[in-house]
Amino acid sequence: SSLAAAAPGGDAEAQRGALKSAFAALMSSPTAEVDAAATALVARLEALQPAGALSGADELVLRINVQFPKDIGLFNIYFLNHCVLEPGEALFLGPNLPHAYLSGDCMEIMATSDNVVRAGFTPKFKDVETLVEMLTYAHGPASVLSGDEESPGVRLYAPPSSDFPEFSLRRVEVTSVPASLAASVAPRIAIVVSGEASISATPREDASSVKPVTLAAKEGTVVLIAASAQLQLSGSGLVFIAACHPSFEA
Repeated sequence: SSLAAAAPGGDAEAQRGALKSAFAALMSSPTAEVDAAATALVARLEALQPAGALSGADELVLRINVQFPKDIGLFNIYFLNHCVLEPGEALFLGPNLPHAYLSGDCMEIMATSDNVVRAGFTPKFKDVETLVEMLTYAHGPASVLSGDEESPGVRLYAPPSSDFPEFSLRRVEVTSVPASLAASVAPRIAIVVSGEASISATPREDASSVKPVTLAAKEGTVVLIAASAQLQLSGSGLVFIAACHPSFEA
């Protein structure tokens, strides 16, 4: 690979340094140079396209150039993994990891953050110096998660360790057979993304302050679930439930 060539011997730290240098050089390039290079890149790819000689990244450049012509982000595509997720698949994106959503629908859960730093495909300000210094420059293929089956119809998607306690996400395929979820020490949020669900919350034995309740929830309904409430869901549809990391739930 080009990184291996730039940092021979497989030294991971040297490879990260080479990646940082290349990215910094790109992001610091004058606008006129970016415009000229992007124009040349798109022309070359369009000439190769009829022969079917383009990679997935090349096809992505042509597709996004229609919406963001000559944008510096076109070159960022070659620094990133292009992942196409199927229903039920997920990615965990750690801190200081650049990413972009391109198309389709997904359910995202994230830690509280106020530091969006942009790299491309936006008319908004790009803080290049902060961006270059904050990234981790980890490299390699992306790890696609399929979740862990907790019970029939319930899959858990959680960060790889309790170092990220803020969140986890459950995907619940609601059927006529009730799906049960244990109580959590923290509140949770459920959203019905398709169909209808009957959501029943009952207190565990040591949580008398929680009152039993059953709610008929249609597509688009969002429900705040009190801490210490045990859940049962039935009906026909798909529900996502946001919670803290499982290691902090019990």
